[in-house]
Amino acid sequence: MTATADRRKAAPAPTGSPVVTYYLLAAATAILLLIGLAVVLSSSSITSTFTSDGDPWGAFLVQVAAMVIGLVLLVVGSRMPIVWWKAATPIAFYGSVALLVFVQVAGTAVNGNRNWIRIAGFSLQPSEFAKLGLALFLGLVLAQRRKELVTLKGMLLPGGLAAGAVIGLVLMGGDMGTAMVIAMITAAAFWIAGTPARFFGMAALAAIPAVVWLLTQGSTRSDRISSWLSGETDTVGTGLQQTRGTWALASGGIWGLGPGNSREKWGYLPESENDFIYAIIGEEWGLIGTVTVLIAFGMILVAVSRLVHRHRDPYVQIAAGAIGAWIVGQAFLNIAVVLELLPVFGVPLPLLSSGGSSMIASLAALGVLMAFARREPGAPEAFAARPSMIRRSIAVVSRGRRG
Repeated sequence: MTATADRRKAAPAPTGSPVVTYYLLAAATAILLLIGLAVVLSSSSITSTFTSDGDPWGAFLVQVAAMVIGLVLLVVGSRMPIVWWKAATPIAFYGSVALLVFVQVAGTAVNGNRNWIRIAGFSLQPSEFAKLGLALFLGLVLAQRRKELVTLKGMLLPGGLAAGAVIGLVLMGGDMGTAMVIAMITAAAFWIAGTPARFFGMAALAAIPAVVWLLTQGSTRSDRISSWLSGETDTVGTGLQQTRGTWALASGGIWGLGPGNSREKWGYLPESENDFIYAIIGEEWGLIGTVTVLIAFGMILVAVSRLVHRHRDPYVQIAAGAIGAWIVGQAFLNIAVVLELLPVFGVPLPLLSSGGSSMIASLAALGVLMAFARREPGAPEAFAARPSMIRRSIAVVSRGRRG
């Protein structure tokens, strides 16, 4: 039996509690949100004092507002049936593509990347929502065309072209980091759908010239890569962020300097509340904090793996795998950059970095995963059999009164 057939064969009968997946996702989300809020407040308070009319709470309150919006989407989305998500998939995908096109027409450039829309004083990054739209779209079309993925035409129509269009629009704005994440989403979706391994080799070979060309475009990007490859300590040039990030992690030790006691946030580490927030976590919360973050993302990875292997709906398997590649894969890229294992790409740490669009999109995506988890084989019956917290509380109070 070929590897492709192995990936396509029916999953074995699920074992263990069917509600574990849901609670893994809920617990991991809560851990990351709590740590993220604490560190965003600490790391952004200094810069906000000088950029938000002297208000040290400015960036933090924006983050809280984004979290509230995202949690509403998560709660509502987690309650929607899978058939609803299938119906909403084309709207999510084509809507996000329309926003990406609008960015190229009337978008705003930030740090050299043209990927923002500003409306009435608010900023929106459509590429974050395109990740979710593409993951759902690939889940839908690849599930319907799994038997056709053994040919180049079957790969391209329509999944390959859709992914290529999204990646192309993002690269037109100069955001190579986000394009890499979207490529990871695409690869995960096609792999889980059962695409033969030879096509991944062909895609990698075809992408090499494009990647090399992109890396040479723009002096900042090439300088960052050259600085990283040199391995030399750079405290003033393009290697400043990674050097200061390493110092922050080293100074935190095992237990950290304590919440709010970061030194690097005082203007020494650029983007300390965003791309390099993991360094601030290590500085303030030490090895314990950084490992806790890794464990939380590991919990999400386990939950996604359970969905892929236990669920019977190929749409859920493919979409869940693609979302998992986005959330966990992007976390891997961000943390690898902070640890100087990769050059700086400029991707945020999901649920932790400051940024409204990333927060809202990530929570919405986790809501989709929770909706899938609630309908894992055996989960609906297990949830129905468990009394709610309110009913348990009422029962305890009633027994107490009778006693």
